[in-house]
Amino acid sequence: MGEKYKSVSEMVNKTSGDVTYKELFANQMKGKALGKFLFYLRCHNNLSQSELASKIGCSQGRISKIEHSPNKDLTIQDLLDYAKVLNLQLEIGYRHPSVKIVDLIKYHAFKIKTCLNQLSNIAEDDETLVQGVKSFCAEALFNIGRMIADNLVKLESKQKTQKVDPSTIHISIPLEKNKMEHVTKQVV
Repeated sequence: MGEKYKSVSEMVNKTSGDVTYKELFANQMKGKALGKFLFYLRCHNNLSQSELASKIGCSQGRISKIEHSPNKDLTIQDLLDYAKVLNLQLEIGYRHPSVKIVDLIKYHAFKIKTCLNQLSNIAEDDETLVQGVKSFCAEALFNIGRMIADNLVKLESKQKTQKVDPSTIHISIPLEKNKMEHVTKQVV
């Protein structure tokens, strides 16, 4: 029986001796990351191309073209159409290449602070909401502290970290309430 691979990229890297081909293949895969991600979102929502096309109001062929297109050929409208049908909110941002990972962590920490302040403001004088927000803050403190502690342990055991290619597009899976509860339970 032949060797099994986790992905086509892994297969190409392990079986091809042609360095130029490997580089070309890797660049093509990077260049189609958004289409692959839209494919993932569609499948994750158990929709066929025809079902998604019907909801968007286009042809099945158009969905196929979107999911196989290079990033440069996709439009914001394509992304908005998927977001609307899949009940997601599209967020797009820019970041200067000189921004370091630590700066991203600081940015997100301040975003967390802003959201916690909003949550506290919503609670106002409602004692039930105040208790709920206090409970959530305690849980968040524990989980964030745990994440930081876990990374300190990794550093102590001298595990190597992967280098991030700054030219790649970062694509995150959509945040869903039920998924966030699952992640929170795992961290605790």
